[in-house]
Amino acid sequence: MIININTYSQEITKCYTTELINNELINNPDYKNEINNFFKQNKLWLSNYNQEKTTITIPIVVHVIYRQTHANLGIGTNIPNIQIEDQIRILNEDYSKTNSEFPNPPRNTFVNSAANPDIKFCLATTDPDGNPTTGVTRTLSTQNSFNYDTESNDMKRDATGGKDGWPPSQYLNIWVCDISNSGNTTILGYAYLPGLQSWNAWKDGLVVDFQHFGTIGNASSSSDGRTPTHEIGHFLGLNHTFAEQSGWSSPCVDAAGNLQCCDNDDSNVYDTPATDDVYYGNVNANTNNNTCNDILFGFSSDLLDMDENFMAYSNHTWMFSNDQVNEMIATLNGYRSNLKNSNVSINCTGIVSNSNIHFNKKIKLYPNPSKGRFIIEADNKIYNIEITDIIGNRIYKSSKQTNQEIDLNFVENGVYLININSGNQRITKKIIISK
Repeated sequence: MIININTYSQEITKCYTTELINNELINNPDYKNEINNFFKQNKLWLSNYNQEKTTITIPIVVHVIYRQTHANLGIGTNIPNIQIEDQIRILNEDYSKTNSEFPNPPRNTFVNSAANPDIKFCLATTDPDGNPTTGVTRTLSTQNSFNYDTESNDMKRDATGGKDGWPPSQYLNIWVCDISNSGNTTILGYAYLPGLQSWNAWKDGLVVDFQHFGTIGNASSSSDGRTPTHEIGHFLGLNHTFAEQSGWSSPCVDAAGNLQCCDNDDSNVYDTPATDDVYYGNVNANTNNNTCNDILFGFSSDLLDMDENFMAYSNHTWMFSNDQVNEMIATLNGYRSNLKNSNVSINCTGIVSNSNIHFNKKIKLYPNPSKGRFIIEADNKIYNIEITDIIGNRIYKSSKQTNQEIDLNFVENGVYLININSGNQRITKKIIISK
């Protein structure tokens, strides 16, 4: 019985988006108005019977934030490229209705409501400075993990052990790192709803735990790769399908503060049945949850809960509804229209390819050992140099240099690690200071 209780307690929350937004509203009350304005903008676009007639492509960049003990590519938090490729495959299947559950899903209750977003996610091949990129960055962090509650945005900044995001108006930033922390709640990922103002747009994008990004490589055996699918739904304007207490919409609570039935995602989404609280179990032909009387919410009949929806918490999800797709398409023709029309060049093969990247053929570092001064010579531009001690504390950082002298006379004798990033070539070397 104890085991069962603990197992259930680990399933209290899978997505931190609601709490993330509520925390944002405490420090940024205007965010609520921005969210509401965003939904109104979408409503206006939809009321004009607009439709998208072509596949929308979105440039993405995956920022892998890894810890010192996982410095080797493919180890732990420094996830391998095949894991990234697997996740991109899953996203593109889910957002084109070509996922394996179709055309014959595990239950056909809502098969006629299942829609095709026709959105394709492609790795960026140029970075914000116009330099070639694989669409994947890798950053050695000074932190072992990020507490999703108190450090929910720290992975998005160089200064807090993460990686500065690329302009969110041109790229969908996805940060992959360890967001585990102590406590009973399991968080797999999160994202902000549209509406962040320009001064805090750096927060925009997805955060996904490295064990729930893709299904192979270093992913957990329980990962189905649907966490990014769910979080991109939030990023494009979708709420959860079930009742919850939120700070930006009508809370699904009674006078005593208890959750009650409500149509939580009713902003512009009317075809997902009202659902009371969360279902974590499997969805199959025998699943028959019906937690609310949908007639009270404008439906012509009382429907089962749409537990197979990607915006639910069920163990197995496989669909977006027609109205959800319309909402996401409206977002990409309104608030996030720059992403739809981004001029960033992209790689839509789903493969993390280095074929178009011109690496530095020659990087020299000397003298080593040294008394504190090192010379770096390179054939091409070096975009970032970072030096840490052996436990990962950053002691030096510079950017955009070709040849330079580094003065470390201010540090004590010892062994240090220098990380040299030249476009998409990252070199890590040991340097020794002996005065």
